[in-house]
Amino acid sequence: MVSVEVREVLNDGEGSTVVLWVSRHPPLKAQVSVLRQRLGRVRIIQVVGVVPNADYVIGLARKYGAKYVVPVLPLSFIAKLVEEARKQGITVLYARMEVIGQYRDVEEAKQVVNEYREARTMTTYADGTTKVHEFVRFEKVKAVKLETEPF
Repeated sequence: MVSVEVREVLNDGEGSTVVLWVSRHPPLKAQVSVLRQRLGRVRIIQVVGVVPNADYVIGLARKYGAKYVVPVLPLSFIAKLVEEARKQGITVLYARMEVIGQYRDVEEAKQVVNEYREARTMTTYADGTTKVHEFVRFEKVKAVKLETEPF
């Protein structure tokens, strides 16, 4: 059973380019700003929850007329998504985030986020540490490769 929520988080009106945002977090103001600079008016549809596979995401993209998908998903999932999106003329974008700090004190991390709230977010991990990430840019995902060597 698929347990996802699909919601519109932004709609600049008629003629907007649709972006499917597959993440539990809504886009940051800085991300929206860059999308508007590059695409003009945008409509952002956020998908929250556990999506079953790449075909499901492509189906949602087609349903909403999305030309772009921004996934925050495991790399193996993104690899398949890129392959399927290419067939449909959909571009997969990667939101490049830079770790700007790792903290033991959540309140300290919150202060760092609040210094540039438009572009920063934080993630708290099971070991109790919190990382602050800052949005850098969007990048088109051309391929996802796993390169290995003998152990």
